[in-house]
Amino acid sequence: MKYLPLRLAFGLVHRQATLFIRRDSHINHIRHRIQPPHRNMLSINPFVLLSLLISLYVASFNQAVAQTGTLLDNYAGYSAVPIDPAVKSELGTFTSIGNTVFKPDGAGKLPAAVIVHTCGGVQNEHIRRHANELLEAGFVVLIQDSHTPRGFRTCRERPIPFAVGLMDAYAGLNHLATLPFVDAERVFLAGYSYGGFVAMLASSPRSTTTFKSQVRFRAAVAHYANCVRPSGARTLLEDLDRPLLMLFGERDTETPMATCFPLLDELLVKGQPVSWHVYPGMTHGWDKQGESSNGYIFDRPAALDATRRMIEFFNQHK
Repeated sequence: MKYLPLRLAFGLVHRQATLFIRRDSHINHIRHRIQPPHRNMLSINPFVLLSLLISLYVASFNQAVAQTGTLLDNYAGYSAVPIDPAVKSELGTFTSIGNTVFKPDGAGKLPAAVIVHTCGGVQNEHIRRHANELLEAGFVVLIQDSHTPRGFRTCRERPIPFAVGLMDAYAGLNHLATLPFVDAERVFLAGYSYGGFVAMLASSPRSTTTFKSQVRFRAAVAHYANCVRPSGARTLLEDLDRPLLMLFGERDTETPMATCFPLLDELLVKGQPVSWHVYPGMTHGWDKQGESSNGYIFDRPAALDATRRMIEFFNQHK
């Protein structure tokens, strides 16, 4: 059933092509009686070619739409991870961080951010670093951990669909909305790689409908993620309506930014709230230390600049 639109399209093209070929064969049979046939020439009826191209485009579009639905709906058998009800004020080297809320100094209703980790989970120190950077900027921070409560540490042990991470992010958002010191209208999402895909999907109103949430993320930042998966499914949805900033590494071969163009340009022309920045020479995971074996080259200036851009983006939309 997954490829039914494609099969139907090819069936239609085959039928039309057969009719054109039969017609052309009859015409050529008559023509050859009048003049000798041209040698070594391939004649392609333009109507056959046009029909083929249109049918392939429609089939590809239908398949991408179906796969997008799968990306959002693919959470059957999962329930959202529980959030620690305790609120912490300090985030040190040995502090337990998974699904935990951290509050900075400050009175009144504060903005907040949910950090969604990479495929590597919350093991790399970059998660703590980014959480501290957001705390210093005055944001309440919830560090999401979609792995540990489910019995594994990284996606190499057990990959989970993006929809599951998105479901966890909405659970975090709704938890933050209940806290008296959080402004429920100013909760942001910071996603890294896997989390970046979650950030992109959260920018579509369909995500709210899917998880029946009464609140939405104000804006989101996707670090080193891209827009189309190898299956052809789009993670950058065409109905995006919340501000989204995408940060790319030019030399990222894990999630190459090429899949985002011209999609980003097209959304921008339509007036949708997307923006992006490319870091020349940067690989995937440019902010992660100790993972050169994965091909991630740590670059401190790029890591600092990405955080600066993220916080400025959040403040711009507060």
